[in-house]
Amino acid sequence: MIAVPVAPISAGRWPERMPGRSAAASPTVLVVDDSPVIRLLIADMLAAAGYGVEVAEDGAEALDKIRRARPDAVLTDLNMPRLDGFGLIEAVRRDPSLADLPILVVTSEENQAKRARALAAGAGAWIVKPFEPAELVEALWEIETPA
Repeated sequence: MIAVPVAPISAGRWPERMPGRSAAASPTVLVVDDSPVIRLLIADMLAAAGYGVEVAEDGAEALDKIRRARPDAVLTDLNMPRLDGFGLIEAVRRDPSLADLPILVVTSEENQAKRARALAAGAGAWIVKPFEPAELVEALWEIETPA
């Protein structure tokens, strides 16, 4: 387990973005990455910050989980087998019931064309690995849902 110097999140920051979510409930983030180590590290960071966390190893598994139990936000890598991050973002945005689901891309890619593609597809934000835990939490706070 890693030590994360991040104060717990006030659930009160989320209700305006998450209609129907109780202010007392912790927001749930689905972490999608094909690396078990990265999934564990990010899940530990988010749990330490007060989030509920679910994980998926690729976009196909993530899409299934999203449809069964919608999370409050999705944090996805780009490069994964079966269904990559671009495909996941596009599939989520094609579903009218998920159109407002916040998506944050967390990747080692620094390619501006890929960043532009992900944002155009419907990601709300982009963060490059490695990052500090506080940067990740701040990116989730700042995420804007698509229009």
